[in-house]
Amino acid sequence: MIINVLGMACPRIKQLCKQTSIKTLEFLKTPEVELSIKFVSPKEIKRLNKEFRQIDKVTDVLSFPATNTKAGQGVDGPDGTYLGDMALCLKKAKQQAKEYNNTYFAEVQKLVIHSVLHLLGYDHISDEDYVVMNAKEQEILHYLSQGE
Repeated sequence: MIINVLGMACPRIKQLCKQTSIKTLEFLKTPEVELSIKFVSPKEIKRLNKEFRQIDKVTDVLSFPATNTKAGQGVDGPDGTYLGDMALCLKKAKQQAKEYNNTYFAEVQKLVIHSVLHLLGYDHISDEDYVVMNAKEQEILHYLSQGE
């Protein structure tokens, strides 16, 4: 797995994001892929959210898949496929951690898992899709908690 981590963040957060991505992909039995995580400001994620989703507000994480992957089907390209990019707003994650009575690190981990699932074709537009994606997130969080 190649996980590119770009932008400003403390080394511990960069390592957490990288390891969470790798462990999530391993859990999902994804072949060798590459993805990028970029830490962005609230202003930048708001701009991206408006440009790509037509939603004019700050969000926590955005995913930009580079492959035509369907949830649970695996990656449709060869090993070494570029899976896509995620834009992660750590300031929003910190704010949400307080709102949800979560730790900052647990919130960041949850957002990375969420984004990797989007890169792999999972979505939560319909209630049915939400149930599937949420269950997968919970499975992965449980798997990660067993390894710590």
